[in-house]
Amino acid sequence: MTGKLTKMQKRFLGSYVQSRSIPDAAACCGIPPELALEEAVKIFRHPDAAEFVKEASEAVKQFGGGAEECLDRLINGRINDAVMLAKSNPEDITPEELRRLDLYNVSEMKFGKGICEIKFADRVKAAEKLNEIRSGRATENAAQSFFDAIGKAAEDTDKDG
Repeated sequence: MTGKLTKMQKRFLGSYVQSRSIPDAAACCGIPPELALEEAVKIFRHPDAAEFVKEASEAVKQFGGGAEECLDRLINGRINDAVMLAKSNPEDITPEELRRLDLYNVSEMKFGKGICEIKFADRVKAAEKLNEIRSGRATENAAQSFFDAIGKAAEDTDKDG
């Protein structure tokens, strides 16, 4: 196998890095179950596959893991910093103090005349989605869009590198 990894091969490898499951990675790419192992071997034998998996694994470690870790953080994240920010005067907070705040769970924040409105991520929906992923019932569209994003990130890396 010569040439660069194809988009499908990158999607397969990205899925494999996330799930560590050949059948799941194959399903993500539309590879029939009966051909999953055979196709996986071909993809893993590509000269660029090992380097792609290594870089993708390092990126996953560096940036927090993946969908499960992000959802878990939404579900269990603290809101103390958002409440503190809401109670304070926005003009009194320095940019450095603002950078140190953990506002991961905040989806929207509005300041008005003496009031602050905060919208947080929906923890119930995040918990439902995490349950779907962990129990293997995630919809094909949700999984596909997640792996499309991984593939796009890989393509962007190719363009930059």
